[in-house]
Amino acid sequence: MSLQSFMHNAYQHYFQPLYQKCKAYRDFKRDKMFFVRRHQKAFGYTPDFKAPKTLNEKIIHRILYDRNPLYTALADKLKARIYIAAKLQDFMGGGGQIIF
Repeated sequence: MSLQSFMHNAYQHYFQPLYQKCKAYRDFKRDKMFFVRRHQKAFGYTPDFKAPKTLNEKIIHRILYDRNPLYTALADKLKARIYIAAKLQDFMGGGGQIIF
């Protein structure tokens, strides 16, 4: 194994995933601080997003801790219709015609 291939493998299997985790953590902290400041400014108290009590805290909890890409698709009307149509076709066996 050459030094170049060793370095390439080390980068791909160790450094790149480590960098991605650090970047995700940094982005999470930045997002959390943004929402804490905005919530304090709007409502006058420091929110607890780990154990949410109000509806606003629960919504922000979902934004911060549940990063499911399906939510992004369902927020878009057209993508939501396409997703639901595909699920209904799977449910109906592909035989039924779905009209919007």
